[in-house]
Amino acid sequence: MNRYLNKLNNLITIQRVIYFLFLLLMTACNTSNSADLEKLLSPAALPYLKAGKLIQVSSYCLNGRNTDQITIAAGKTTTILDAQGPGIITRVWFAIESKDPDFLRRIVFKVYWDNEDDPSINTPLGDFFGCGFKYKPYSTSYLSMTSGGYTCFFPMPFEGNARMEILNETGEDITGFTYQIDYEKLEGYLSTNVGYLHAYWHREIRTDYDSNYIILKTEGIGHVVGVNLNIQSYDGSFAYLEGVERIFIDGEKIPSIQGTGTEDYFSGGDYFNKGEFTGPYNGLILKDDSLGRIAAYRFHIPDPIPFRKSINFSIGHGRGNNEVADYSSTVYWYQTEPHKKKGQIMKPGLRIPLRIVTPPNLLEAEKLQFNIGPITSSIMDMSDYGPEWSENKQRMIETRDKDEFSLTLQNLQDISYNIDIYYTKGPNYGNVGIYVGDNKVGEINGYNPIIYPGGKISVKNIPNPYSRITLDFKIEGKDEKSSGYYTGLDGFDLQPKRIWVPDWYFIGPFPYPVKNEKPASGLDSIYLPEKKIDLKQLSTGTKNETIKWEYLKTPGNGYVSLSYLVNSNDPVICYAVSYIYSAGDRLIPLYIGSTNAMKVFCNRKQILRYQKQHGNHPDQEEVFLHVNKGWNELLLKLENNASGLGYFVRLIDKDNILTINADKTIHP
Repeated sequence: MNRYLNKLNNLITIQRVIYFLFLLLMTACNTSNSADLEKLLSPAALPYLKAGKLIQVSSYCLNGRNTDQITIAAGKTTTILDAQGPGIITRVWFAIESKDPDFLRRIVFKVYWDNEDDPSINTPLGDFFGCGFKYKPYSTSYLSMTSGGYTCFFPMPFEGNARMEILNETGEDITGFTYQIDYEKLEGYLSTNVGYLHAYWHREIRTDYDSNYIILKTEGIGHVVGVNLNIQSYDGSFAYLEGVERIFIDGEKIPSIQGTGTEDYFSGGDYFNKGEFTGPYNGLILKDDSLGRIAAYRFHIPDPIPFRKSINFSIGHGRGNNEVADYSSTVYWYQTEPHKKKGQIMKPGLRIPLRIVTPPNLLEAEKLQFNIGPITSSIMDMSDYGPEWSENKQRMIETRDKDEFSLTLQNLQDISYNIDIYYTKGPNYGNVGIYVGDNKVGEINGYNPIIYPGGKISVKNIPNPYSRITLDFKIEGKDEKSSGYYTGLDGFDLQPKRIWVPDWYFIGPFPYPVKNEKPASGLDSIYLPEKKIDLKQLSTGTKNETIKWEYLKTPGNGYVSLSYLVNSNDPVICYAVSYIYSAGDRLIPLYIGSTNAMKVFCNRKQILRYQKQHGNHPDQEEVFLHVNKGWNELLLKLENNASGLGYFVRLIDKDNILTINADKTIHP
């Protein structure tokens, strides 16, 4: 028995020795190749002789006629690299000839490592190289668009196989695709701590939500090495640059990184808005003030962001996420496989940049009741043609020459309106006259060689005497190149003739209450102006300074900005008051707009508690004032919550019998 146990112990010892030698051999191999990668990639290792073999795969001409390019048929995927490892790709260079003006977004670049089913890189080609809006020359050590080409120097190691594919979703053949891909064929095995390059593209066409925009949310072991961000404003401003980045690592509850603004994340500061900075790790690629577009890059080369389990990387769209814009991003990171699947990329029509912008709260044509008689009408999905159509739909009316149809907009309260009509152009669309009564107020010229967002036709100063407006549409011919007379309508934007409260008295800031070292809602704390308003009385502000009522005149656009009086980062309470004179008792519609929370009082009675809204627009909330005969007090209690303090306030006075001013001195 003892002899049997001794043999068994000897056998176990031999197995342990063999296993130890195997691990030692693997470590030696791994260490060897790891050192080779360092010598291969580090500029300091240039004098060291390289152990691998450099191979270039390219679209070189086989017939000697200098036609060094390939054709990629519409809708087809072409494999441009299928290399066996181990190896490391050190350079990728493309040049492209395409008739599609949006080819940067409709050509997809895919990379698969080690015969995986889900690509580790799956992005629009233009966005991978830095800018999806258009070709814009710039140069860095890792990505560039220069001399008509696209270059990537991010090192891409692989163990078993590397496969690169180009998917052509432009709708036309790519007549010239030129490429060079350099990779180093390695001996041995990659170290187990060598990550594979990944890239993920994400887009939100309209950021009308409260949470941050997501750049990357994934699981695994790796580190982020770069981001490029393309943003297009809906109103031509760059207020969204105040959004801050937040990065949560490995499921933590508190972010490891909490930034101070988008422009600061890209190390641009004030120069971001001026479009004057670039560098090896961060800079602007494009800044187009006319279209409200920005494209910027930030490489985390000296400061990679490691994660061992997961990462949640997001960035704000404006202070408090109150700005509505079009966001798209590409993030680059290394991680060990397998990776978390990201799902399908957006369809090509929804990837292209915005050519026009539509306002929020558009009246959708597909949801309105048109009087079309015997004419055929249908709801058409427009997502294959672009991202501009509101809710990706339009109403297609199959009109013929001389056809007529109409739309009556009901329950309109204001005195008059401007109406923007958003429409579609196409190869079988006609010309449409727009009438109010007998007056022609606008015209749609519908022809275009391809389906395309037409933008808007603006109809001005339409009176509203009966709380409704009827628009008549009459087909009045077509372009000679058009094959039909169809009418495509996306929606209607109604802009009332607004009567703003003309002036105010303002006081603030009052200190915010603090509970357990955290600010509580100041809206529910009562300050002196809610008890008594004396425009001559002084009060004490947040810093024990003396504050008093100050006169403010409402600008022509209706927006009363208080940012120059109150620091946007300070949680404080302010008040604004004005007065309404009425010849008798009546109910008056009041409209409020702001990104800040507020309370509204009429004659010391609270009539509205207004919560934070997306964007900063008029008419975000409606309430009715019960005004008495004589003067009536309208008091706003404003909570500054780091969104830029300001507001819109207007009344509807269809009979033109109200007098509104802050001094209570002028009335009939």
